[in-house]
Amino acid sequence: MGKRLIMVTAFIAVAFVIGFAYPAGAVEKSARTTISVLFDNGVNETLEARQAKAQTQLSGWMNNDLVRVFARYTKAGYQAKLIEKRKDFTPQPNNYLLSVKITEYRPGSKAARMIVGFGAGGVSLKIHYELSADGANAILTKNDQTYSGREWMNAARKLNQNMAKAVTEKLESK
Repeated sequence: MGKRLIMVTAFIAVAFVIGFAYPAGAVEKSARTTISVLFDNGVNETLEARQAKAQTQLSGWMNNDLVRVFARYTKAGYQAKLIEKRKDFTPQPNNYLLSVKITEYRPGSKAARMIVGFGAGGVSLKIHYELSADGANAILTKNDQTYSGREWMNAARKLNQNMAKAVTEKLESK
């Protein structure tokens, strides 16, 4: 009886150690998928200075946040990085270009959000994004938009999460 108890205890201990070393579903892909993010803030000469400054601030936060959102998908084998120009993207296996452009940004009224509430003075944000493997032929093209009665960061985060989900679904279906 003593040997049997020792054997069962040893088996449970080994199973416990292996369970922590290789948890179910934590097997990472051997080939990492790199998503190069090219972000266009949509600022042009038609925007007034105040709007251009707000949109530049939004895009600066949004592109860094998009990399953080993709960091949650590391177990799926994704790694995101920011690039400055399209020429910085090198087409190769498991390397994709995600081009994002802010097409419309309306910051709303912070005073209305604080005083009135109930969605008054909300932030409206529209983007267009494309995913391609070679930098030219899009395998995913989408327009997305959101409205938030809270701060602009909430709207930007929502769109980043939508993008990451859409890209993941597209790449997993390939």
